[in-house]
Amino acid sequence: MSRRSSRTRQGLTIGAAALAVSVAGDILERTVPERLDLALGIGALMLAICYVFEREPELDPPHPGFGLAAGVLVVALVWRDSEVLFALNLLAIVAVVVLALPQVRALGLWNAGVMDYVAGGVRLGAGAVGGAPVLAFSEIDWRSLPDDTPMRRLRGPALGLLAALPITIVFGGLLMDADPVFDRILSDHLALRLDAVAPHLLAMLRWGWVAAGVIAAVVWATTAVPAVSLPTPGRGRLGVGEVGTVLAVVDLLFASFVLVQFRVLFGGSVFVQAVSGLSYAEYARSGFFQLVTVATLSLPLLLAADWLLGERDRRELRRFRGLALLMLLLLDVMLASALYRMRLYTLEYGLTELRFYTTAFMGWLVLVFGWFAATVLRGRRARFAPGAVAAGALVLGALNLLNPDALIARTNLARAMEGREVDAAYVAGLSADALPTIRRSLPALPATERCALGVAMRDRWSKPFESGRRWNIAFSRARRTATEGWDPGGRTECGGGGG
Repeated sequence: MSRRSSRTRQGLTIGAAALAVSVAGDILERTVPERLDLALGIGALMLAICYVFEREPELDPPHPGFGLAAGVLVVALVWRDSEVLFALNLLAIVAVVVLALPQVRALGLWNAGVMDYVAGGVRLGAGAVGGAPVLAFSEIDWRSLPDDTPMRRLRGPALGLLAALPITIVFGGLLMDADPVFDRILSDHLALRLDAVAPHLLAMLRWGWVAAGVIAAVVWATTAVPAVSLPTPGRGRLGVGEVGTVLAVVDLLFASFVLVQFRVLFGGSVFVQAVSGLSYAEYARSGFFQLVTVATLSLPLLLAADWLLGERDRRELRRFRGLALLMLLLLDVMLASALYRMRLYTLEYGLTELRFYTTAFMGWLVLVFGWFAATVLRGRRARFAPGAVAAGALVLGALNLLNPDALIARTNLARAMEGREVDAAYVAGLSADALPTIRRSLPALPATERCALGVAMRDRWSKPFESGRRWNIAFSRARRTATEGWDPGGRTECGGGGG
């Protein structure tokens, strides 16, 4: 069989798999609660990919570990109720698919660099957006199909229907304008049909379009989707003089900042009040996110510096690595300062999702900075990206196990037990992940906070159960909690109506 015929057969298999996913997606959107439909739809897409590899033995399938990782993440999508964790788990599934692309697998996970992963992500996105028409009109050679096959027989009528559609619209519009009775009959009956059919067609189009492009991107190493070409690591684009000067200036700036941090640490609130006019808590609040931003921007700066420097002699490389290592040490001190500020910040104002996840991101940065020193600064740049991805997977796994919203609720309610002010509306607005923790802590709260939080909880959880359109494991547990005789409004103690 020729390569063109083999490609066509594989393309038809991909099309059949994408069609199955489109039908499943339409059914799921109509019958399954929110989140669960997306999780099951992604699971159907993964099964469709496995089906294509099973039907086409000529293709090189990815390692089963990719499927296992995707399956675990699909379960994670419906484990916790947190919106942030849901988005992070969804992003992790996309990352797993990128790692399964033939272009990345061909390089080897421990040899692919940052740009290779970026290129893979761009290619996957291009496939999801534009891969379906490429598959249908470029990859599949319809003329090579035998005349007696169903696909070949359907090709003519299908193309004819597509060609007739705009003509029918034009002529139908003119005829409807010409006869009001014809216009009324056609409008009434056609509107009814379109109202019933259009949602199904749109759902199938969404799922099938994305599925066809993603499956083709994972299955084929080369497709007609525009190739992504990103620059390779430099070979002496700039010398250590230029790159080293940039790093030295930044190091000097960071060092001066670190010296101030030590002065603040030993000087305490008196020094801060005298210099800035701010309380210690206000001082901590004013700088945490800025420090995280500086640390975040420093990572691409170091990677770009190494890329621009390229290969140099050992003496120049030692100078560069010394400056880069100094920057990493200063960044670690700055991150420690940010963590200290966060501690003061939380003691004064409580914990929020933004503060918690930013702190978790800082933990990932610490791991990545250490990995940068162990790889890039030792001449093993290719190992950096896989380690950074692995660190991200480690942090994400820890977040799923930790249950962030429950931790946030526990932290804020502990402050209330100590007599500190607590934002009851914010605590009540946390996801279902926090509900068991709130229920356990509610009796121990002071009366005022207990009533305020109880009323807010009743308002928060009285409406979601009416729609029944949202489901995950944590939400299901929360629903049982809210229906097992618990009155979060405190009607008796808080004055009948709960207020």
